[in-house]
Amino acid sequence: MAEEKKVELSRFYALRVTQGQEYNVAYLLYRRATSGNYKVYSILVIPALKGLVFVESDALYEAQRLAYGLKHVRGVIGGAVSLAEMEKMLKPKPLVEQLNVGDLVEIIRGPFTGMRGKIVGIDKSRNEVKVELAEAVFVLPVTISAEDLKVIKKAEGES
Repeated sequence: MAEEKKVELSRFYALRVTQGQEYNVAYLLYRRATSGNYKVYSILVIPALKGLVFVESDALYEAQRLAYGLKHVRGVIGGAVSLAEMEKMLKPKPLVEQLNVGDLVEIIRGPFTGMRGKIVGIDKSRNEVKVELAEAVFVLPVTISAEDLKVIKKAEGES
């Protein structure tokens, strides 16, 4: 019963840190949390979110007290982030879901590495994309795994 109550009360608080120093700050926070009397349950760095470190705690003041005076910590963002919102940030969205017909892409693996092209078709069930290579002498549609592509420019009309 007490465990369930602790899970309901704990929330994530975001610390603003110097960009590129997220892991260093997380390590410093960890060292301070283990050596002192802090009610902190976890420290989390999400690589996609630059300049932020999340601290799971019962109250905002615990996160502030933990981060007080540490180098590279720029402040605490007011308000808590719920566990459901954190799950959305942690679950990686499949790359094929982010691609659209007309996007300009670069091939990062395989025999066509370094070549650029335009997406002309997407097969989401097989995680494959049909790309027309722009650098070929003639129009050459190639079917490639979506994991082997990097988006250079989104198609017009897409955000």
